[in-house]
Amino acid sequence: MESEAELGRRFRWPAIAVIVVASTVVSAAGSFIAARVRRDDVVQPIAFNHRKHAGEQKIECSTCHAYYETEAFAGLPTADTCAMCHSEPLGKSAEEKKLIDLIRSGQPLVWKPLFRQPAHVFFSHRQHVMKAGLRCEQCHGKFAATTTPPLQVVRLTMNECIECHEARRVATDCTTCHR
Repeated sequence: MESEAELGRRFRWPAIAVIVVASTVVSAAGSFIAARVRRDDVVQPIAFNHRKHAGEQKIECSTCHAYYETEAFAGLPTADTCAMCHSEPLGKSAEEKKLIDLIRSGQPLVWKPLFRQPAHVFFSHRQHVMKAGLRCEQCHGKFAATTTPPLQVVRLTMNECIECHEARRVATDCTTCHR
């Protein structure tokens, strides 16, 4: 019969191995979750109020998204675009103050895209707006009614695209959208 010391030595290494493997798995899962949260978490330079600009002020989408009718990417407003109206305060908003400070500092506005599709998908705003005649809200929903940007990226799905293409009798073969 083995002594207590011999049993302890015999089971020590497997126990250590189990602890190391479990720690590695927990650490990797935590890193994966943290990376996913960081990747999807979106923080804009200011909490832009689409409802005030697009809704109340009736500013056209093309004023800030200059390429939405002519390019694949709609474009995001530059500090110069914002400075056309906001070189001086128009109200008492903390976000407008932050914007004016950014404009005056000469720093670029670093907007992060809020709508994404996988890298292997080609999407052209020009094709959808000019050729198909779609309005912004048909893909972006009631975005013009929002008072702050979403904190999560909106990932457009293939099913949403296919449903729209089928409803409009547009090609749904793979090479239409996939590179």
